[in-house]
Amino acid sequence: MSAPTSPLLAPREALARDGFVGPFPRFADEDTIGEIAEFYQDMLDNPPVQPLYQRYSVRDWHLVNDKVRELLTAPELLANLQLATGAESMILWRTKLFEKYPGDGAIDWHQEYGYFDGEEVGGHRPALFPFGSPGEWDWTLWLALTDVSEDDGVMEYVKGSQRSAYPKRMVKLTESGAFVDPRNRIETKEELLSRAADNSLILDIDTRRVYEGVDPRQHSLDELFDILTTHVDQLQAVVTEPFELKPGDTRTMPMKAGEYVIFSERCMHRSRASLPGAKMRLAVNARYTLGDTWVYPQRVTGDTFDGSNLDISGHRCVRLFGDRFNPANAYL
Repeated sequence: MSAPTSPLLAPREALARDGFVGPFPRFADEDTIGEIAEFYQDMLDNPPVQPLYQRYSVRDWHLVNDKVRELLTAPELLANLQLATGAESMILWRTKLFEKYPGDGAIDWHQEYGYFDGEEVGGHRPALFPFGSPGEWDWTLWLALTDVSEDDGVMEYVKGSQRSAYPKRMVKLTESGAFVDPRNRIETKEELLSRAADNSLILDIDTRRVYEGVDPRQHSLDELFDILTTHVDQLQAVVTEPFELKPGDTRTMPMKAGEYVIFSERCMHRSRASLPGAKMRLAVNARYTLGDTWVYPQRVTGDTFDGSNLDISGHRCVRLFGDRFNPANAYL
């Protein structure tokens, strides 16, 4: 069993007190972590169509790639999940790549109270519905695929914040922490137009028609980015209102490749900015929920799109442990 965050606290006590626990040590061999990191890096360099969603997405490749699924359902990992959360039954319902290029800005403070309706990008379609659980019922595991130092977009958590719902408001998407400006990543007009057309430009945002009727020969790269900004400024997203932090209220989580942290979705967290001279940061997060949670309840009405504009008709959950699973869910 992996060592807890503190020698004085077991994983379950640490998670209950702070809202997070870790980092837990690497359990997979270095070759496996390196191979999965290469898989995701190639996805960024050569954006593919996600077979489940028929468009580019960094979501749910565990349902396509066996090694990603095996990593995120490994017995050592599940033992720590069960130990930390106390869950009797659990499913894996979603995974996502989180990359940070050198010079990328921060993803601002945010917390999730369990419904995953896409409000961070203006969506309003809950992905989860809990049954019979008055307390916490979904958690994230954030696993580093590269070493993460304080300079590389390190994760940061507000201790004990899972016990409070912080006030939020709606703003332009470009003013929210969910917006990652592609100017830091795109160097040519050809790449900008190509990535806009195949929806690999801005995560979860449909950009396929941004440049319809635009003659790129008549515009500089900066002017094409301005057209993109005008389009994105029409979208809204949720942000957390400013709140006071005292010294010692937060903890950053530097990690080595293969290490991971478990945290409550209710815990206030962010990733810091990556310095211009930092290394490329790759991490995969996996979202786990109690086995009786109803995943994508809108499918019973024939609505097969989630809050991030993905067609989830082919989505499946993965049973992990226990014997209490919601029969309305689709399973792998």
